[in-house]
Amino acid sequence: MKYFKSMVIVFVVILSLLTIPALFPTKIYATPIADDSVPGFSGAKAYEHVKYLVQKIGPRPAGSKSELKAAQYINYVLNQNGWKVREQPFSKVVVREASALQLEQQVELINSQNIIAELPGTLPDTIVIGAHYDSANLNAPGAVDNASGVGVLLELARVLSKEPHQETYQLIFFGAEEYGLVGSQFYTAQADLSAVRWMLNVDMVGTPMEIDAAGKKSAPPELIKQVTTLARESHLPFHLSRDFITMTRESSQGGGSDFSSFLDQGIPALGLGISGRPAGYFHRPEDRLDRVSLEGMQKVGDYTHLLIKNVKLDKLGPVVWDDLYLPFQLGNNIFILSSFGIRIFIFITFICTGWVLIRFYKKMDKHNLIWKKALGVLGITLIFSIVVVGLSGIGELLWHWLKQIQFLWYAYPALFLGARIGIALGFFIILASWFYKLPIARDPESYWLAGVILLFGASFLLTLIRIDIAFPFVFWLLCMDLLFFVPSILLVLISPYFIYRLHFELLNSEQWINFYQTFHQHFLIFLGIYSLLLVPFFVAALHVASRKKQFWQKQLYRSRKPALLVTGILILTLGLVPNYTRDYPQAVTVREEWSNSNGLVHVFSDENLPSQLVKDLNAQEGNSIYVPTLKEKPPIVVETSVSERMNNSKRTLDVSFKLNYTNEPYFIRVELESDQPFEVQTDEFLPMSKLPRKLQLKGLKQPSGKYALIMQRTPPQRNLIRMSVETESVMTCYVEAVFPDPSPQLQIQNPLLSLDYQIWFKESYDF
Repeated sequence: MKYFKSMVIVFVVILSLLTIPALFPTKIYATPIADDSVPGFSGAKAYEHVKYLVQKIGPRPAGSKSELKAAQYINYVLNQNGWKVREQPFSKVVVREASALQLEQQVELINSQNIIAELPGTLPDTIVIGAHYDSANLNAPGAVDNASGVGVLLELARVLSKEPHQETYQLIFFGAEEYGLVGSQFYTAQADLSAVRWMLNVDMVGTPMEIDAAGKKSAPPELIKQVTTLARESHLPFHLSRDFITMTRESSQGGGSDFSSFLDQGIPALGLGISGRPAGYFHRPEDRLDRVSLEGMQKVGDYTHLLIKNVKLDKLGPVVWDDLYLPFQLGNNIFILSSFGIRIFIFITFICTGWVLIRFYKKMDKHNLIWKKALGVLGITLIFSIVVVGLSGIGELLWHWLKQIQFLWYAYPALFLGARIGIALGFFIILASWFYKLPIARDPESYWLAGVILLFGASFLLTLIRIDIAFPFVFWLLCMDLLFFVPSILLVLISPYFIYRLHFELLNSEQWINFYQTFHQHFLIFLGIYSLLLVPFFVAALHVASRKKQFWQKQLYRSRKPALLVTGILILTLGLVPNYTRDYPQAVTVREEWSNSNGLVHVFSDENLPSQLVKDLNAQEGNSIYVPTLKEKPPIVVETSVSERMNNSKRTLDVSFKLNYTNEPYFIRVELESDQPFEVQTDEFLPMSKLPRKLQLKGLKQPSGKYALIMQRTPPQRNLIRMSVETESVMTCYVEAVFPDPSPQLQIQNPLLSLDYQIWFKESYDF
């Protein structure tokens, strides 16, 4: 009996011990183990490839030795899985035209290579799957962007090689994507694409997943339907991106990744990536292995494999498709309005507007006066809008001044819009409560007509430019037509829906920072744009309010003090919002700088450096600190020689720079500046034969009145630079070199800082 009781007690104790972990679940972190017995896609195996690229090789900027090592690794893995592999080296000159954010024209020589692998099938029909393997810069390990995509493709190489298939598969690993899709543009310009059925690109793997269909052209609707249907059937949440009013679509780069180069050539293509605004690791040193989600790699890898096997398009090679459609996403359901449908919608809306205007015209007894009133309303409300939009920025202006910060709320972009809307609404209520005192028409018809005039004009002009861009304003115009029959504040709020949607997409993307910078640098332009956008909203609201004048006048009067109080509280509390977080840290550069054989360590940022860091370095408050370097010799020594020839008043300078360095720099940049126009000839630094047609290396006039040109190149670098410069005045030439700094003298530890360590050399010469 005692023995039995003892056994029962032991059994209960063991059972209790086994039960305890179930009551307190813990998350187990373990290094994924690749299992060769797994028949399908293995996220663990893909993760191992990512791990090798990030930890064994590290940052892989275009043309660097580490990018070449990554290419060799990719080549090895593909060969091991039975693919036919070839390399496609390229050396391409890229022109960065002067822009709002960069005033000088910059001409770059980009050296890199694509790796092209093929697995022939029983048919020549080809499916292309691509990913870029370069990283953004010297110090970005590029784990998510885009070792993750490379890992997925290398695992797919193993899986596809073991499966029967009719189509021919082509895996392409693109170089120099981060410099503007250089590798994929070079490939599509050289390749025979007549047998390609479609192309899928994988760039930045993770969840939630984005299906990106926006390049300079948009992906075919049929391809989008099939891809999104498979995502829905796989119960995989996704966001469809189609940037129809773009910041990148009309640029020299075009789309966000390499699939855009295939769209340019008429090949159906789209990309998979991470949905939404990337966290602060994007293109930064924090893009490390811990950012890569094993679960995300498994899901996206399975989905990519599913797409390759199941997407079926009828035609091969370059095709023509409807490019001006509009997709609408509701949950995981996609509805596509074709360009023909948009044209019908616009036509019907214009007809409706004309019909309503005719009815309006017949209804008015003194129609000649109503048009004058409407124009007066437009003028008054435009001034009113300018005042409201201008005052909406008072919160930013105040905290810019108090905090001495350029980009407020970097970590919280929604506040940029939310704060402005809240403050603008407060001032709108305050100012509108006195609106009845202004010398302006009081009848609701005048307000309605003013809004229709403005929206019809904007819609008609945009329709002539591009119908998909016109759609948001035509929709607004249709709502304005309905407002004539059904005056409702709800209809006023719904009307600009697609304008709201555009801003949501913008603020939830990596384009947010560029938008923020451009907004502040060109504030007057944006003041005009947003003031015009508010006019139809205001007149529509006045149209509704004027039908119940006493009610709304009383409500506005009662709301005046609460609106003032709430607006004041909103402005003051915005100062409590932190600018930076662990996810969105402040970008700081720690750069060892050499000039005239003198070296200093320069710590700087766009914003003021943290007080504790300034204190630790025994420096003054600001965004830039210099401390002495412990090194005695510069990383590079430049020997210069120049000869001069005169032809009438023009000087021709034959300049050569001999560069002596122990470690090859990544960038070598030559900047030329003069008071007069000049022209450059150089075959060694930038091969003239590779320049785009009709491009000459000439200095462009700057706002300062000087002429300037920047030339730079990626490795491999040469020790001798020769150039011939034709000018009429004295030339200033800057020679600049940038190196990675693997063992910096000054190392800073701060979780709210993203630190970029570099070595930089710059010398100036006057000729």
